[in-house]
Amino acid sequence: MNPLLLTDGYKVDHRRQYPNGTTLVYSNWTPRKSRIAGVDEVVFFGLQYFIKKYIMHDFEQYFFKRPKEEVLAKYARRINTYLGENQVGTKHIAALHDLGYIPMVFKALPEGSSVSARVPMFTMYNTLPEFFWLTNYFETLLSAVVWMPCTSATIAKQYRAILDRYAAETSSAPDFVSWQGHDFSMRGMAGIEAALVSAAGHLLSFNGTDTIPAIDFLEEYYNADADKELIGGSVSATEHSVMCMGTDLGEYETFKRLITDISPRASCLSSQTPGTCGVC
Repeated sequence: MNPLLLTDGYKVDHRRQYPNGTTLVYSNWTPRKSRIAGVDEVVFFGLQYFIKKYIMHDFEQYFFKRPKEEVLAKYARRINTYLGENQVGTKHIAALHDLGYIPMVFKALPEGSSVSARVPMFTMYNTLPEFFWLTNYFETLLSAVVWMPCTSATIAKQYRAILDRYAAETSSAPDFVSWQGHDFSMRGMAGIEAALVSAAGHLLSFNGTDTIPAIDFLEEYYNADADKELIGGSVSATEHSVMCMGTDLGEYETFKRLITDISPRASCLSSQTPGTCGVC
């Protein structure tokens, strides 16, 4: 799909609605407030993914590398069937296609940092005056992509703080906290992308995850390397179907087989040196 169609419908005609002579739109992404008492910071995460995935990859593959006539025809058809009679036009779309890149600058705080409410996480603006309309055109797509990883990373950080506090009071192995806040985003989110960005945000505070592709996500978009560092891990756990297959008559044999034949030696959760994960 043409990435320019990944937007709210009301955005497409703002180019004509801005005051005549507009040449620059400078916008910011700012967490407005928290609805949770005592939590007034949001973890910033997801912009680098947005830039690499959508600005660099999707626009290149599905916009700039597609024939201009095809892009314009599909854009015009969708807007016309959506709005009916309109004067949105396609000249600005053609000009962007001719340009061959997205003329935008993003300025951001370091990802992974906690940002106070009402403080901008990043700003963006157009670098060519004729593309002033492009800046806020991206607001919709940015909101759809960046909100989830920021939210999941923020929630995970709060869980981590609670677990760390009680581990300090009650545990002799506080490093085990890294594995206590386990992630199951692949079965808990509304779609694959939501699962990936949520699980990746969770991994900023924990090591435990059952969302395998979150590791690939962090390697591809955030330069992580599972060969050199622990990104995420889990254990070879069973499930209801496994444990019930032997029926109640074979329950003892099921446990005995799993312990003595399948997993006679527990695997260390750390992909690094055994004993460093705080479990074994």
